[in-house]
Amino acid sequence: MTITTVTSRKLLPTTLAVALAGLLMVSGCTKQADEDTNAATETQTEVANTETADNSEMTAAEKAHIDRLIISYANMAHAAYKDSLDTAKALQTAVETYVATPTQENLDAAKAAYKAARQPYSQTEIFRFDEGFVTANDKRAINSIDSWEGQINAWPLDEALIDYVGDDYEGEYNSQENIINSDSITVGSIKQDTSTITPELLAEMNEIGGSEANVTTGYHAIEFMLWGQDNNGVKEGAGNRPVTDYATEAGQCTSGETVNEDASICERRGEFLTAATQLLVDDLTAMEAQWQPDTENTLRSDLIARKYDNGLRQIMYQMGSLALGELASERMQVAFVTGSTEDEHECFSDLTHLSYANNARGIQNVFNGSYTTVAGKTVGGYGIKDYLTDNGHTEAADKLAAEFNKVEGAFNVIVEKGEKDGIKIDQMIATVGQASQEGVSAEEQNVRRGWVEAGITSLQELTASIENAAKAVGIDNLDADAGSQF
Repeated sequence: MTITTVTSRKLLPTTLAVALAGLLMVSGCTKQADEDTNAATETQTEVANTETADNSEMTAAEKAHIDRLIISYANMAHAAYKDSLDTAKALQTAVETYVATPTQENLDAAKAAYKAARQPYSQTEIFRFDEGFVTANDKRAINSIDSWEGQINAWPLDEALIDYVGDDYEGEYNSQENIINSDSITVGSIKQDTSTITPELLAEMNEIGGSEANVTTGYHAIEFMLWGQDNNGVKEGAGNRPVTDYATEAGQCTSGETVNEDASICERRGEFLTAATQLLVDDLTAMEAQWQPDTENTLRSDLIARKYDNGLRQIMYQMGSLALGELASERMQVAFVTGSTEDEHECFSDLTHLSYANNARGIQNVFNGSYTTVAGKTVGGYGIKDYLTDNGHTEAADKLAAEFNKVEGAFNVIVEKGEKDGIKIDQMIATVGQASQEGVSAEEQNVRRGWVEAGITSLQELTASIENAAKAVGIDNLDADAGSQF
């Protein structure tokens, strides 16, 4: 199957410095010896004959440290994308079972598979911010992770383009015709044939008409098709799409509370969900291949080829970019300041607390040089922490470690409240005024908002320490030209 990629949405500020200045104000490992040995062996075999840029100023020891860092990073990327692919395949199996036999049990199984699939993928987002670094190569199947990511993880989406929505829904797309209920739809000046729903059609339609809200692919389209709209606002509860939305027996097919005259709409929902999961698997298959060892014309081989040139800068830039520009700002602070559940990353399933925590964990994985696979295996062996220490910057390493402990503590609270106490992100971000309408006192709501605020603050402080650590190793401007595209 042809893999179609699209340009991802540019959510990050142009530089980390601009992001630091522009944020709204809010109130207020150990490494294992056997891993090191394995990493060293892999380094010797994979980087032995790699051409590099001019690196005459680097000592042999510094080059050896870079070698270990880059191989560890590449191995973690491969393992995380492999986990993402494997769990996406499990999701695909669950979806196929559900579409073939739409029961509540099978719907619950598909939702559980979605939740499991999001865990490793959310940890891969640390690798995303690479477009200003990778080398142009027409032989490489994927230009950059950042250009590929929009088809996988774009959000928020305008669900009215895909399927039915509530009468009070307000979005860019406001036609009664959508992909599920029509053989053709018109988006702006574009008339699109939607008679046959395929992975190729969904890829072609993603961000149709130039609107970033017109998302038809990836995890969040699948999430919407499983959960449906979350109409609870800041109250408890996620989306509650009924099983009968997929019923193919005459007289039983529904669109929410509406009973349809025939089952064709429900059949098309099954086609959409099946096509979306197939495309997700195809896209992750392509990305996993980019990180396999001993490959040519891949993102892995490109990183290794320029490892002494900008490899370290890329890794540290990615850490800061995800921590501040994306997670703290776009994913957390926008929703926190406005109390907008539409800006919640997993707004249909109410799994945002896990996405937040796994994004943060992905940054920490690279710092510690350690990724734990779904099967429980540890991959990596050498991270930024080790690099800083081995190059005489123990103070910077210790400072970062302390900041990561704060981040981990803040997100552990968010996850615990979401998983154990059932208080989800949409309830945490509610303003005091919104919460009071649901019977939650101002005192209690300020406590809830404090959990999110602590996460944001910890990421801001972490980013400042990342920039200081970068300066310690000679990167004076972590937000230099290489990052200006973001």
